[in-house]
Amino acid sequence: MAEQAGSGEAVCVEELAGRGAPAEPAADGPAELWVQVRYRSAAGRRVVQEPEQMRGVRLEEHPPLSEPVAYKGRTSILTEWSAATSGLSVWCTSAAQRDAAMLLDFDEDIVCFQSLVAELLWEEDGGQGRRGVVRPAFFARTRDGQRVVIVHPPAAGEEGALEEQVVRVAARAARWQVRPLEVPTGVLAESLECLAHFRSADLAPDPELRRELLELFAAPCSLLSGAAACSKGATALGHVWHLLWTGDLTWHRSVPLLPSSTAWTSKAAARQANTTTAKTEVEGA
Repeated sequence: MAEQAGSGEAVCVEELAGRGAPAEPAADGPAELWVQVRYRSAAGRRVVQEPEQMRGVRLEEHPPLSEPVAYKGRTSILTEWSAATSGLSVWCTSAAQRDAAMLLDFDEDIVCFQSLVAELLWEEDGGQGRRGVVRPAFFARTRDGQRVVIVHPPAAGEEGALEEQVVRVAARAARWQVRPLEVPTGVLAESLECLAHFRSADLAPDPELRRELLELFAAPCSLLSGAAACSKGATALGHVWHLLWTGDLTWHRSVPLLPSSTAWTSKAAARQANTTTAKTEVEGA
């Protein structure tokens, strides 16, 4: 579920002092589990708070806690994802996390996300048992303002069960939604990698061209033929790819995405276009 440091990792006693009540005992877990959240404040200071105090805190916009390092045990290099959704740079500590960031950036429900911004400090039995750190993969915010903690797949056995409990305790108190890390694979991963090259806002069509393209793709047609039929001709192909990235156009995600692939206007974009047209007609009446 998350990267966890075992009992050998130091956690300052001061950081875990002055806690509130422990988590309720779990039937298959420790008698007491204390959890706190460590993050970097807007002023740049590393602070530790009770999970209840994290309600409304925009962790997804905060700076990383420390210099990013590759995810423990993963044979991959550190990468930086430039999110089109928010304009923020998101550090990814494995290839899987980079691909997951790409999928989050493609998700129209997510308006902001960030990695490495918070850790969950935990200890058992009032400080007399084990202690450690759980590091979620991302913190995000949805379009309707819901805060989301996105976690790595759980480890096997007792360790994984403990990780899940730590996240569950913190999320319940902080009012976070918990989501597993989703990593695109196969054809979808290849398509998103292709689309990501066109995610820049510089390729967004102006309102008039966008409206024209949405009308042209109201009936399914190939990317090339749809672009060629618009007023800008084939030079509009980059704008068509961008509309696929933003979700204004859609395609069969189970097949490879090519210039000859069939695409069509998404239901959400069609509804928005119809609303805009109706509003314009009313204002012009």
